Amino acid sequence: MSRPGGVQTHVRDLSSWLTNQGHEVQIIAPHGPIPVSDIRTLGRYRNVTLHGTRFELSIASAKDLRRVTEEVHAWGAEVVHLHTPWTPLMPWQLWRRLRLPSVATFHATLPTSTRFDPIDGFLRGAARYFNKRLAHVVVPSFAPQRQWKDMGITPPPGILPPTINLAKWRTARDTKAPSDKPLHVVYMGRLEARKGVDVLLDAWPTIAKALPASQLTIAGDGEQRAGIAIRAAHMPGHNISLIPPPSDQEAPALIASADFFAAPATHGESFGLVLIEAMAAGALPVAAHNPGFATVLTGPGQELLVPPKDAQALAQKIISLAQDRAHLENLKHWAQSHAQTFDVTQVGPHYVDLYKSAIESR
Repeated sequence: MSRPGGVQTHVRDLSSWLTNQGHEVQIIAPHGPIPVSDIRTLGRYRNVTLHGTRFELSIASAKDLRRVTEEVHAWGAEVVHLHTPWTPLMPWQLWRRLRLPSVATFHATLPTSTRFDPIDGFLRGAARYFNKRLAHVVVPSFAPQRQWKDMGITPPPGILPPTINLAKWRTARDTKAPSDKPLHVVYMGRLEARKGVDVLLDAWPTIAKALPASQLTIAGDGEQRAGIAIRAAHMPGHNISLIPPPSDQEAPALIASADFFAAPATHGESFGLVLIEAMAAGALPVAAHNPGFATVLTGPGQELLVPPKDAQALAQKIISLAQDRAHLENLKHWAQSHAQTFDVTQVGPHYVDLYKSAIESR
């Protein structure tokens, strides 16, 4: 919970909204490298990389599990919401001991491959295991739901999008001072292969040539950071800035300063919270056409999708939109309205209904 990410945003914003609605919530997660004040910590973790993305494996001792189980029961917990519980191991350890009505969100869209992959086999087995034992299983979009259906799992999970509190993103948009500065494109996220930052860098010389003085800001950290820094340094005169990940307080202002939010992720996206944040902040997303991003960019937003790994398509989309200001403003107006449909105030009540149903089914 100490690093940025869509799941972390969903967990924290839903928790805050539930608390404001009069419910009581505890977030339980492993100790992280940075202390986090709003969670109950349990277990230790180790970073691993799989299928091009980084996540944590966690485990808790029997002693700590007994202590936290007793504390949670004494607190009066009625329902458990697990997030991607097939990631070993602490959530599964605690869930088994709590023996409470439970729901789970499986956030990931698994990579497709014709080759044998023992990890994929494990994940598919875990999906069947949890589907039989939880009151409700939900996924954020049609893409992961389709994979569960293809595995023959019945009943298939329902679809319920993640929640996000868009208030600070709207505030950043509304307080942005008018500016006649050159075009500004921002990428914000992890710097790992599947996120497609290399595609954005391939596209940038074409954009910079067509739209002189354009600025590109890449904000993030990850295994590709050193390589991206070297590439940017070898593109003099192209106005590329590589900055650390902004804090939660700094991120809205950064995105609000952009005309476009570039999201070139090649695969592995089951949703697109970053696209929703960008739209609420007034930056128009241009995104790779993967199943998760296509779930968010519907209707007029389909125009903002480009083929994955196609640098020229990405460049031409940004150029054509930047050169048609009237159309650009119309799309931004649509995007701001569309983003609001994903706000926690709209989606949160559906989670309350899910929890009540789980409790009643016990």
